[in-house]
Amino acid sequence: MYVELKALHITCAAVSIAGFVARGWGTLLGAAWTHRRWVRIVPHVVDTLLLGSALGMAVQLGAGPWQSGWLTAKVVALCAY
Repeated sequence: MYVELKALHITCAAVSIAGFVARGWGTLLGAAWTHRRWVRIVPHVVDTLLLGSALGMAVQLGAGPWQSGWLTAKVVALCAY
């Protein structure tokens, strides 16, 4: 199950970054598609899956948010976001 969660997490991270860049580029160019409802909803779904898969991996590893440097950095970044 860990391998599947990791694959989901990596995929969601890539989709999140690509979507951010595409929306930014589309907004700069004045593209009409950036105002569609699905464009505002999809990032929330992807980010929820990203967070859920990260929590699932942390639980499977038995890692608390303050036990590992990389995990602490992610928790702090998430709170800042």
